[in-house]
Amino acid sequence: MDLIKLSNTFPTELSCIEYAEKIRFGKKVKCAYCNSENLGRRNADNRHKCLSCGKSTSVTINTNLHDTRISLKTWFYAVSVITDAKKGMSALQLQRNINVSYPTAFSMYHKLRELMMDNNKKEVKNLNGIIEMDETFIGGKPRKFGNPCFEPMRREELDKEIDRVEKKGFDFAPLGKNKGKCTENSKRGRGTQNIPVVGMVERNGNVVAEVMKTLTYENLKKMVMKYVKEEKSVLITDNYKGYNSMKKIIDHIKIDHKQMYSYRGVNSNSIESFWAIIERGIMGQYHSVSPEKLPNYIAEFVYRYNNRKDTAIMFDELLKKLLEVRKIK
Repeated sequence: MDLIKLSNTFPTELSCIEYAEKIRFGKKVKCAYCNSENLGRRNADNRHKCLSCGKSTSVTINTNLHDTRISLKTWFYAVSVITDAKKGMSALQLQRNINVSYPTAFSMYHKLRELMMDNNKKEVKNLNGIIEMDETFIGGKPRKFGNPCFEPMRREELDKEIDRVEKKGFDFAPLGKNKGKCTENSKRGRGTQNIPVVGMVERNGNVVAEVMKTLTYENLKKMVMKYVKEEKSVLITDNYKGYNSMKKIIDHIKIDHKQMYSYRGVNSNSIESFWAIIERGIMGQYHSVSPEKLPNYIAEFVYRYNNRKDTAIMFDELLKKLLEVRKIK
């Protein structure tokens, strides 16, 4: 939701509270403690006194905003500016936009990233069709993207693999926006970076990505089995040795990046584009991320990518996540 629409729709703290109450309780406001509808009038602090249990109740009680000292209006604006930023934004920029301290902005942003991560775990399941899988490394020198200009030639072994899976109904025709450009002097490799992140993307669909401690076949296999419908999919990877045994669990075509980057529509351009978004976001917005917080940042990029067609969905979803009832320790 853009800021003009947000300011017109939620001009006051009370308007934000009333909207949040509809999200949590529906048509009738209830006590957050005993679920009673027998409430007194709203007090000066916009809370109700429950006439059944006698407690002072508010919409944030027992939610992800339990005990927050930040106004709901500030949370609404934070969600709005964050979801509208295509490549993310720094905590310093968020601090300036919503007029809070840097530690508060940092804490709010990571709270929202944690909710994005939770949503990803629930929503991103059962990828199918043509699945591209690849890994990148966060830290060190930035990875260079692009497709070197190889001499065109027939690859008989690869032709057989492609023909075999095309008979099952898979179509490798490149999408209009995803043909991949030929560039000179592209450098690639796993040697100059440090923290591995593995991702899979469904052609023209959703992406999943996770920080992985070690790039082994067993770990890569677990990720495929966790997210992919193996019987309805074909996996496209590069020649990394960790993918060598993938044919045991799924149709699998490898493309040797020392020889080519795309062949008859078989490529990993979609997942490479996702890595480009992450690296530009980290370099341009965050500049650096700590290893312990890296999964949160990756979750944010996954969430943005999977909701890229409608940012309004992100705004509404995150408000609902903030107001989800949970057990308070």
